[in-house]
Amino acid sequence: MTRHEYRWLAGGIAVLVAADWASKLWVLNRIPLGDTRAVVEGWLYFAHRQNTGVAFSMFADLPAFWGPLLLSAFSLIAIVLFVRMMRETPDPAGRGAMALVIAGAIGNLGDRLVTGSVTDFILVSFFPYVFNIADAVITVGGVVLVAYLLFGGRSAQSDPVSARS
Repeated sequence: MTRHEYRWLAGGIAVLVAADWASKLWVLNRIPLGDTRAVVEGWLYFAHRQNTGVAFSMFADLPAFWGPLLLSAFSLIAIVLFVRMMRETPDPAGRGAMALVIAGAIGNLGDRLVTGSVTDFILVSFFPYVFNIADAVITVGGVVLVAYLLFGGRSAQSDPVSARS
């Protein structure tokens, strides 16, 4: 990865983390905990929730002290591993996907370190869970990463069909 590519990825991560934190701060200051406000009636709502767990509130029942500590430690380890993998991945699509996961993980880690939980607020009518920008970025990055791992990174030399042509 060139220094130029690294700067673009780092800048993209910073912009996504800033957008996530700014949106959470806006929700914390404007929507009381537990309230729901229609953005597009029948489809999109802002529903202020605090999630002490991870995705879909898994591990939310961990003890008050240990939960945030363990989940923060896990997030930090994941961020370090993804940064390392991102730097060693030759394909831009793979690096971009990992950058998205890193940005989302940093966004939620920062929230958890400051408040002890993660602020969720996006509710769409066709999905039963409330989420935030960091969650969406992690999900998109994860989907792109899976697609990259399944279908990406093939060259003519490694693909037996095109190598025979």
